[in-house]
Amino acid sequence: MLSATTASITHDDPYQAGRDLAAELNDALGASPDIVLLFAAPTYDPHRLLAGLHRRLTPRVQLVGCTSFAEIGHEGAVSGSVTALGVRTRDLDAHALYATRASGDSLAVGRALGEQAREREAALLLLLADGVRLDSAAVLRGAQSVLGPDFPIIGGLAADDARFAHTREFCGRDVFAGAVVGLALSGPMRHATVARGGWEAIGATRRCTRVERDRLVLELDGQPALNLYREYLGAQDRDLKTAGIEFPLGIVGLPDRPGVGDDAAVQVVRAVCGVDEVRGGLRCTREIPEGAEIRMLRATKDDLIRSASEAAAELGRALPGGRIALVFDCFSRKMVLGARYKEEVAAAYSRLPPDLVRVGFYTYGELAPVAGQTEQHDATFTAVVIEG
Repeated sequence: MLSATTASITHDDPYQAGRDLAAELNDALGASPDIVLLFAAPTYDPHRLLAGLHRRLTPRVQLVGCTSFAEIGHEGAVSGSVTALGVRTRDLDAHALYATRASGDSLAVGRALGEQAREREAALLLLLADGVRLDSAAVLRGAQSVLGPDFPIIGGLAADDARFAHTREFCGRDVFAGAVVGLALSGPMRHATVARGGWEAIGATRRCTRVERDRLVLELDGQPALNLYREYLGAQDRDLKTAGIEFPLGIVGLPDRPGVGDDAAVQVVRAVCGVDEVRGGLRCTREIPEGAEIRMLRATKDDLIRSASEAAAELGRALPGGRIALVFDCFSRKMVLGARYKEEVAAAYSRLPPDLVRVGFYTYGELAPVAGQTEQHDATFTAVVIEG
Protein backbone atom coordinates (compact mmCIF):
# COMPACT_ATOMS: atom_id res chain seq x y z
CA MET A 1 0.00 0.00 0.00
CA LEU A 2 1.23 3.50 -0.74
CA SER A 3 0.17 7.09 -0.24
CA ALA A 4 1.16 9.86 -2.62
CA THR A 5 0.78 13.58 -3.12
CA THR A 6 2.10 16.31 -5.39
CA ALA A 7 3.04 19.95 -4.89
CA SER A 8 3.99 22.85 -7.17
CA ILE A 9 5.87 25.94 -6.00
CA THR A 10 6.98 29.15 -7.69
CA HIS A 11 9.37 31.38 -5.76
CA ASP A 12 12.14 33.85 -6.60
CA ASP A 13 14.49 32.15 -4.10
CA PRO A 14 15.28 28.55 -5.17
CA TYR A 15 16.34 27.57 -1.64
CA GLN A 16 13.01 28.74 -0.25
CA ALA A 17 11.19 27.05 -3.11
CA GLY A 18 12.80 23.76 -2.09
CA ARG A 19 11.93 24.24 1.58
CA ASP A 20 8.32 25.14 0.78
CA LEU A 21 7.97 22.21 -1.59
CA ALA A 22 9.23 19.73 1.01
CA ALA A 23 6.96 21.26 3.64
CA GLU A 24 3.89 20.76 1.43
CA LEU A 25 4.82 17.14 0.71
CA ASN A 26 5.45 16.42 4.40
CA ASP A 27 2.20 18.05 5.52
CA ALA A 28 0.08 16.20 2.97
CA LEU A 29 1.67 12.81 3.72
CA GLY A 30 1.94 13.26 7.48
CA ALA A 31 5.66 12.49 7.34
CA SER A 32 8.63 12.84 5.04
CA PRO A 33 8.23 10.88 1.78
CA ASP A 34 10.26 7.78 0.96
CA ILE A 35 10.34 8.65 -2.76
CA VAL A 36 10.44 12.04 -4.49
CA LEU A 37 10.24 12.75 -8.23
CA LEU A 38 11.28 16.33 -8.94
CA PHE A 39 10.74 18.41 -12.09
CA ALA A 40 12.02 21.97 -12.18
CA ALA A 41 12.14 24.88 -14.58
CA PRO A 42 15.77 25.46 -15.66
CA THR A 43 15.66 29.01 -14.28
CA TYR A 44 16.07 27.67 -10.72
CA ASP A 45 19.58 27.21 -9.32
CA PRO A 46 19.46 23.41 -8.91
CA HIS A 47 22.05 23.26 -6.12
CA ARG A 48 20.18 25.75 -3.95
CA LEU A 49 16.88 24.13 -4.82
CA LEU A 50 18.05 20.70 -3.66
CA ALA A 51 19.68 22.17 -0.57
CA GLY A 52 16.36 23.71 0.47
CA LEU A 53 14.42 20.58 -0.38
CA HIS A 54 16.68 18.23 1.59
CA ARG A 55 16.56 20.58 4.56
CA ARG A 56 13.10 19.19 5.29
CA LEU A 57 13.34 15.65 3.90
CA THR A 58 14.54 12.50 5.61
CA PRO A 59 18.12 11.51 4.71
CA ARG A 60 16.93 8.14 3.38
CA VAL A 61 14.65 9.65 0.71
CA GLN A 62 15.12 8.24 -2.80
CA LEU A 63 15.03 11.34 -5.02
CA VAL A 64 15.47 11.67 -8.77
CA GLY A 65 14.43 14.34 -11.24
CA CYS A 66 15.47 16.75 -13.96
CA THR A 67 14.88 20.13 -15.56
CA SER A 68 11.91 20.55 -17.87
CA PHE A 69 10.30 22.58 -20.64
CA ALA A 70 7.22 22.89 -18.41
CA GLU A 71 5.89 20.96 -15.45
CA ILE A 72 2.76 18.89 -14.94
CA GLY A 73 1.22 18.86 -11.48
CA HIS A 74 -1.89 17.33 -10.00
CA GLU A 75 -4.06 20.24 -11.15
CA GLY A 76 -2.62 20.50 -14.66
CA ALA A 77 0.23 21.93 -16.73
CA VAL A 78 2.29 24.81 -15.33
CA SER A 79 5.41 26.72 -16.36
CA GLY A 80 8.28 28.15 -14.32
CA SER A 81 7.59 25.99 -11.29
CA VAL A 82 9.19 23.38 -9.13
CA THR A 83 6.85 20.38 -9.09
CA ALA A 84 7.28 17.13 -7.17
CA LEU A 85 5.62 13.84 -6.36
CA GLY A 86 6.08 12.48 -2.85
CA VAL A 87 5.37 8.84 -2.03
CA ARG A 88 5.28 6.93 1.24
CA THR A 89 5.26 3.15 0.93
CA ARG A 90 5.86 0.11 3.11
CA ASP A 91 5.75 -2.51 0.37
CA LEU A 92 7.61 -1.12 -2.64
CA ASP A 93 11.39 -0.97 -2.85
CA ALA A 94 12.81 2.10 -4.57
CA HIS A 95 16.45 2.90 -5.34
CA ALA A 96 17.70 6.15 -6.88
CA LEU A 97 20.39 5.45 -9.50
CA TYR A 98 22.69 7.48 -11.72
CA ALA A 99 25.35 7.04 -14.37
CA THR A 100 27.51 9.77 -15.89
CA ARG A 101 29.68 10.16 -18.96
CA ALA A 102 32.60 9.04 -16.84
CA SER A 103 31.18 5.55 -17.45
CA GLY A 104 32.06 5.90 -21.14
CA ASP A 105 30.01 6.71 -24.23
CA SER A 106 26.22 6.90 -24.26
CA LEU A 107 25.83 3.15 -24.76
CA ALA A 108 28.06 2.50 -21.74
CA VAL A 109 26.16 5.04 -19.65
CA GLY A 110 22.90 3.22 -20.37
CA ARG A 111 24.50 -0.13 -19.68
CA ALA A 112 25.84 1.14 -16.32
CA LEU A 113 22.37 2.27 -15.24
CA GLY A 114 20.86 -1.02 -16.44
CA GLU A 115 23.37 -2.99 -14.39
CA GLN A 116 22.46 -1.01 -11.28
CA ALA A 117 18.77 -1.67 -11.89
CA ARG A 118 19.42 -5.39 -12.37
CA GLU A 119 21.45 -5.57 -9.15
CA ARG A 120 18.44 -4.16 -7.29
CA GLU A 121 16.10 -6.65 -8.96
CA ALA A 122 13.97 -3.88 -10.45
CA ALA A 123 10.62 -4.74 -12.00
CA LEU A 124 10.14 -1.26 -13.50
CA LEU A 125 12.72 1.43 -14.31
CA LEU A 126 11.98 5.14 -14.44
CA LEU A 127 14.72 6.71 -16.59
CA LEU A 128 15.48 10.42 -17.03
CA ALA A 129 18.34 11.27 -19.38
CA ASP A 130 20.21 14.26 -20.74
CA GLY A 131 19.13 14.26 -24.37
CA VAL A 132 21.38 17.18 -25.34
CA ARG A 133 24.81 15.83 -24.33
CA LEU A 134 24.00 12.13 -24.63
CA ASP A 135 22.73 10.01 -27.50
CA SER A 136 19.51 8.96 -25.81
CA ALA A 137 18.83 6.16 -28.28
CA ALA A 138 22.20 4.63 -27.41
CA VAL A 139 21.44 5.10 -23.69
CA LEU A 140 18.23 3.12 -24.11
CA ARG A 141 19.98 0.39 -26.10
CA GLY A 142 22.63 0.15 -23.39
CA ALA A 143 20.06 -0.31 -20.65
CA GLN A 144 18.15 -2.86 -22.73
CA SER A 145 21.33 -4.80 -23.45
CA VAL A 146 21.44 -5.58 -19.72
CA LEU A 147 17.76 -5.74 -18.77
CA GLY A 148 16.39 -7.21 -21.99
CA PRO A 149 14.31 -5.63 -24.78
CA ASP A 150 11.01 -6.45 -23.08
CA PHE A 151 11.93 -4.95 -19.70
CA PRO A 152 9.57 -2.01 -18.97
CA ILE A 153 11.36 1.35 -19.00
CA ILE A 154 9.41 4.59 -18.74
CA GLY A 155 10.46 8.22 -18.55
CA GLY A 156 11.74 11.10 -20.64
CA LEU A 157 14.61 13.35 -21.61
CA ALA A 158 15.49 16.39 -19.51
CA ALA A 159 14.69 19.75 -21.11
CA ASP A 160 15.73 23.40 -20.80
CA ASP A 161 12.98 25.62 -22.23
CA ALA A 162 13.80 24.64 -25.84
CA ARG A 163 17.30 26.14 -25.68
CA PHE A 164 18.98 22.72 -26.16
CA ALA A 165 22.04 23.92 -24.26
CA HIS A 166 22.16 22.80 -20.61
CA THR A 167 19.82 20.33 -18.97
CA ARG A 168 20.29 19.05 -15.43
CA GLU A 169 19.58 15.71 -13.81
CA PHE A 170 19.06 15.17 -10.06
CA CYS A 171 19.84 12.16 -7.88
CA GLY A 172 19.72 12.51 -4.11
CA ARG A 173 21.62 15.69 -3.28
CA ASP A 174 23.63 15.65 -6.51
CA VAL A 175 23.14 17.71 -9.66
CA PHE A 176 24.52 16.34 -12.94
CA ALA A 177 24.88 17.39 -16.56
CA GLY A 178 25.25 14.79 -19.29
CA ALA A 179 23.92 12.05 -17.01
CA VAL A 180 21.18 9.49 -16.71
CA VAL A 181 19.26 9.10 -13.45
CA GLY A 182 16.75 6.44 -12.64
CA LEU A 183 14.43 4.98 -10.06
CA ALA A 184 14.44 1.19 -9.79
CA LEU A 185 11.10 -0.05 -8.47
CA SER A 186 10.26 -3.53 -7.25
CA GLY A 187 7.69 -5.17 -5.04
CA PRO A 188 3.96 -5.86 -5.28
CA MET A 189 2.78 -3.52 -8.01
CA ARG A 190 1.17 -3.44 -11.41
CA HIS A 191 1.54 -0.84 -14.12
CA ALA A 192 0.11 0.11 -17.50
CA THR A 193 1.58 2.43 -20.12
CA VAL A 194 0.34 4.30 -23.15
CA ALA A 195 1.92 6.43 -25.90
CA ARG A 196 -0.29 8.39 -28.29
CA GLY A 197 0.59 10.96 -30.93
CA GLY A 198 -2.70 11.96 -32.50
CA TRP A 199 -0.93 12.46 -35.81
CA GLU A 200 -2.64 11.45 -39.04
CA ALA A 201 -0.56 9.56 -41.59
CA ILE A 202 -0.99 10.84 -45.12
CA GLY A 203 0.44 9.91 -48.48
CA ALA A 204 2.14 6.69 -49.47
CA THR A 205 4.43 4.58 -47.31
CA ARG A 206 8.06 5.19 -48.27
CA ARG A 207 11.23 3.31 -47.43
CA CYS A 208 14.34 5.03 -46.08
CA THR A 209 16.80 3.80 -48.69
CA ARG A 210 19.73 5.88 -47.50
CA VAL A 211 20.34 7.08 -43.93
CA GLU A 212 23.57 8.51 -42.55
CA ARG A 213 24.54 8.38 -38.87
CA ASP A 214 21.03 7.08 -38.06
CA ARG A 215 19.47 10.57 -38.09
CA LEU A 216 20.15 12.10 -41.50
CA VAL A 217 17.60 10.68 -43.96
CA LEU A 218 19.06 11.27 -47.42
CA GLU A 219 16.81 9.16 -49.65
CA LEU A 220 13.25 7.89 -49.60
CA ASP A 221 12.50 5.25 -52.23
CA GLY A 222 15.78 6.25 -53.90
CA GLN A 223 14.78 9.93 -54.22
CA PRO A 224 16.18 12.93 -52.30
CA ALA A 225 14.26 13.02 -49.02
CA LEU A 226 14.17 16.82 -48.84
CA ASN A 227 12.49 17.09 -52.25
CA LEU A 228 9.72 14.72 -51.24
CA TYR A 229 9.27 16.47 -47.91
CA ARG A 230 8.94 19.85 -49.62
CA GLU A 231 6.34 18.44 -51.99
CA TYR A 232 4.42 17.18 -48.98
CA LEU A 233 4.62 20.52 -47.15
CA GLY A 234 3.68 22.66 -50.11
CA ALA A 235 3.25 26.25 -48.92
CA GLN A 236 4.42 25.29 -45.44
CA ASP A 237 8.09 25.02 -46.43
CA ARG A 238 8.93 28.68 -45.69
CA ASP A 239 10.26 27.73 -42.23
CA LEU A 240 11.42 24.14 -42.32
CA LYS A 241 12.58 24.12 -38.70
CA THR A 242 9.11 25.00 -37.45
CA ALA A 243 7.42 22.82 -40.05
CA GLY A 244 9.54 19.85 -38.99
CA ILE A 245 8.00 20.01 -35.52
CA GLU A 246 4.46 20.51 -36.78
CA PHE A 247 4.76 17.89 -39.56
CA PRO A 248 6.90 14.99 -38.28
CA LEU A 249 7.61 11.58 -39.76
CA GLY A 250 6.01 8.38 -38.55
CA ILE A 251 7.80 5.04 -38.57
CA VAL A 252 5.31 2.37 -39.64
CA GLY A 253 7.76 -0.46 -40.20
CA LEU A 254 11.29 -1.47 -39.21
CA PRO A 255 13.68 -3.83 -40.97
CA ASP A 256 12.89 -6.54 -38.41
CA ARG A 257 9.24 -5.51 -37.98
CA PRO A 258 7.86 -4.55 -41.40
CA GLY A 259 4.58 -2.71 -41.72
CA VAL A 260 1.58 -3.68 -43.80
CA GLY A 261 1.55 -1.07 -46.51
CA ASP A 262 -0.44 2.16 -46.25
CA ASP A 263 -2.68 0.67 -43.54
CA ALA A 264 0.21 0.18 -41.09
CA ALA A 265 -0.09 1.90 -37.73
CA VAL A 266 2.51 4.48 -36.71
CA GLN A 267 4.90 2.86 -34.23
CA VAL A 268 6.98 5.90 -33.27
CA VAL A 269 7.12 9.55 -34.30
CA ARG A 270 10.26 11.43 -35.36
CA ALA A 271 10.36 15.23 -35.65
CA VAL A 272 12.44 16.85 -38.39
CA CYS A 273 14.83 19.32 -36.71
CA GLY A 274 16.69 20.57 -39.79
CA VAL A 275 17.68 19.95 -43.38
CA ASP A 276 20.83 19.44 -45.43
CA GLU A 277 20.21 21.62 -48.47
CA VAL A 278 23.34 20.49 -50.30
CA ARG A 279 22.70 16.77 -49.96
CA GLY A 280 18.91 16.92 -49.91
CA GLY A 281 18.55 15.30 -46.51
CA LEU A 282 16.28 15.57 -43.46
CA ARG A 283 17.86 15.76 -39.99
CA CYS A 284 15.68 13.98 -37.46
CA THR A 285 15.68 14.40 -33.70
CA ARG A 286 16.12 10.67 -33.11
CA GLU A 287 17.25 7.66 -35.06
CA ILE A 288 15.49 6.31 -38.13
CA PRO A 289 17.22 3.13 -39.25
CA GLU A 290 18.01 2.56 -42.90
CA GLY A 291 15.32 0.32 -44.32
CA ALA A 292 12.59 1.74 -42.08
CA GLU A 293 9.20 2.44 -43.64
CA ILE A 294 7.78 5.89 -42.93
CA ARG A 295 4.77 8.06 -43.67
CA MET A 296 4.35 11.81 -43.46
CA LEU A 297 2.25 13.02 -40.53
CA ARG A 298 0.05 15.98 -39.75
CA ALA A 299 -2.34 16.99 -36.95
CA THR A 300 -4.53 19.85 -35.83
CA LYS A 301 -4.49 21.22 -32.30
CA ASP A 302 -7.78 19.47 -31.67
CA ASP A 303 -6.25 16.17 -32.85
CA LEU A 304 -3.43 16.45 -30.31
CA ILE A 305 -5.78 17.29 -27.46
CA ARG A 306 -8.13 14.45 -28.43
CA SER A 307 -5.28 11.92 -28.55
CA ALA A 308 -4.20 12.81 -25.01
CA SER A 309 -7.76 12.34 -23.81
CA GLU A 310 -7.97 8.95 -25.54
CA ALA A 311 -4.63 7.90 -24.05
CA ALA A 312 -5.83 8.68 -20.54
CA ALA A 313 -9.08 6.80 -21.10
CA GLU A 314 -7.09 3.78 -22.29
CA LEU A 315 -4.98 3.89 -19.12
CA GLY A 316 -8.06 4.12 -16.92
CA ARG A 317 -9.49 1.01 -18.54
CA ALA A 318 -6.19 -0.89 -18.37
CA LEU A 319 -5.62 -0.28 -14.65
CA PRO A 320 -8.68 1.21 -12.94
CA GLY A 321 -7.15 0.75 -9.47
CA GLY A 322 -4.05 2.84 -10.20
CA ARG A 323 -2.69 5.13 -7.50
CA ILE A 324 -0.14 7.25 -9.41
CA ALA A 325 -0.03 8.57 -12.97
CA LEU A 326 3.28 9.78 -14.44
CA VAL A 327 2.95 11.93 -17.56
CA PHE A 328 5.73 12.58 -20.09
CA ASP A 329 4.57 15.03 -22.74
CA CYS A 330 6.74 16.18 -25.64
CA PHE A 331 7.87 19.79 -25.83
CA SER A 332 6.96 19.84 -29.53
CA ARG A 333 3.29 19.29 -28.70
CA LYS A 334 3.40 22.29 -26.37
CA MET A 335 4.97 24.37 -29.13
CA VAL A 336 2.33 23.31 -31.65
CA LEU A 337 -0.52 23.86 -29.18
CA GLY A 338 0.76 27.26 -28.11
CA ALA A 339 -1.62 28.95 -25.68
CA ARG A 340 -3.81 25.82 -25.72
CA TYR A 341 -1.17 23.53 -24.20
CA LYS A 342 -2.98 23.39 -20.85
CA GLU A 343 -6.08 22.09 -22.61
CA GLU A 344 -4.25 18.91 -23.57
CA VAL A 345 -3.41 17.94 -19.99
CA ALA A 346 -6.84 19.03 -18.79
CA ALA A 347 -8.48 16.79 -21.42
CA ALA A 348 -6.37 13.84 -20.29
CA TYR A 349 -7.06 14.49 -16.62
CA SER A 350 -10.80 14.59 -17.28
CA ARG A 351 -10.62 10.89 -18.26
CA LEU A 352 -8.67 9.78 -15.17
CA PRO A 353 -10.13 8.86 -11.77
CA PRO A 354 -10.24 11.99 -9.56
CA ASP A 355 -8.26 10.38 -6.74
CA LEU A 356 -5.39 9.32 -9.03
CA VAL A 357 -2.28 11.35 -8.10
CA ARG A 358 -0.63 12.86 -11.20
CA VAL A 359 2.73 14.43 -11.97
CA GLY A 360 5.07 14.80 -14.94
CA PHE A 361 6.90 17.17 -17.26
CA TYR A 362 7.38 18.32 -20.85
CA THR A 363 10.33 16.44 -22.31
CA TYR A 364 12.74 16.35 -25.24
CA GLY A 365 11.65 12.77 -25.90
CA GLU A 366 9.55 10.11 -24.20
CA LEU A 367 10.19 6.49 -23.21
CA ALA A 368 7.45 3.89 -23.07
CA PRO A 369 6.85 0.33 -24.24
CA VAL A 370 5.13 -0.27 -27.57
CA ALA A 371 4.09 -3.83 -28.41
CA GLY A 372 6.04 -5.06 -25.39
CA GLN A 373 9.31 -3.26 -26.13
CA THR A 374 10.36 0.14 -24.84
CA GLU A 375 10.85 2.71 -27.58
CA GLN A 376 11.91 6.34 -27.59
CA HIS A 377 9.19 8.61 -28.92
CA ASP A 378 8.95 12.17 -30.20
CA ALA A 379 5.87 14.42 -30.28
CA THR A 380 3.96 11.94 -28.13
CA PHE A 381 1.77 12.06 -25.03
CA THR A 382 3.09 9.24 -22.89
CA ALA A 383 1.93 8.12 -19.47
CA VAL A 384 2.15 5.27 -16.97
CA VAL A 385 -0.23 4.35 -14.18
CA ILE A 386 1.14 2.46 -11.18
CA GLU A 387 -0.87 0.43 -8.70
CA GLY A 388 0.91 -0.59 -5.51
